[in-house]
Amino acid sequence: MKLNFSSIKSFNCSQGAVRAVRFNVDGDYCLTCGSDKSIKLWNPRKSLLLKTYSGHGYEVMDARSSCDSSHIASGGLDKCIFLWDVSTGQVVKRYRAHHGFINCVQFNEESTVILSGSIDCSVKTWDCKSRSKDPIQEFKEAKDSITSITVSNYEIITSSLDGKVRRYDLRNGKLHADDQSCSVNFVSITKDGQCLLASCANGIIRMVDKESGEILSEYRGHVNKKYRLENGLINNDSIVVSGSEDANLVCWDLIQGKIIEKVHHDNHRVIHSIDCHPTKNEIITAGEGNVHLWEFNQQSSD
Repeated sequence: MKLNFSSIKSFNCSQGAVRAVRFNVDGDYCLTCGSDKSIKLWNPRKSLLLKTYSGHGYEVMDARSSCDSSHIASGGLDKCIFLWDVSTGQVVKRYRAHHGFINCVQFNEESTVILSGSIDCSVKTWDCKSRSKDPIQEFKEAKDSITSITVSNYEIITSSLDGKVRRYDLRNGKLHADDQSCSVNFVSITKDGQCLLASCANGIIRMVDKESGEILSEYRGHVNKKYRLENGLINNDSIVVSGSEDANLVCWDLIQGKIIEKVHHDNHRVIHSIDCHPTKNEIITAGEGNVHLWEFNQQSSD
């Protein structure tokens, strides 16, 4: 199997270093988070800037679009979580309770709750519908920085630099923790909800059975020594993708664990943030101040 990648668009976001790039729920638009304290909303296929959201006091590290694309949640180095109205560009709510920088934010499936993860080792949840600005729940089990959060309809899954992937089962109030023996930079979940994909700081990505914690496969060959790199799954979960510190987007066959494609970004050193389109064969990536939108086609190898 071989992937044929082509660049649809490439553009400079003009917001310093891009800390994260995210598709909205249907993949028609994307968000970029900048070191210049801004969030920008784009039509990536036209390189068209639609709106700029300004209000954070320091760099914005992450942002997410709500399930109806009407709101944006964001967090960053000012220790604040903002809830934005997409159309007006105004801040609807502002939350502050973390004692350290915020690395990641996420909505629940109904976009009624915002989750935030911080270097203060905690995850906090915020009710978007309530007038209260206090968190409704806090998770303090981590011993080091929270690096990513992913959610399902009844679970919260976090990764931490303490080497643990934690799964909070909200149905029965149980916590499951899997030790990867190395700092975990990012975790994502397969579409069928059965497995987790954990990017570890030792340069290995692990496919982990969600229920048992068993390591099903490992993916090697990208460079990850210093930065927090993100991963994803494409082509109906058959292909694992990750950024790399050598300016490559790296793709592995899920079952065989072999690299099937490396796509190089010209003039960039680190591809740290990626997002996979929810329905199309497209990937969006961020490197330094630039964003690339890629389209790929699967080809059978002789």
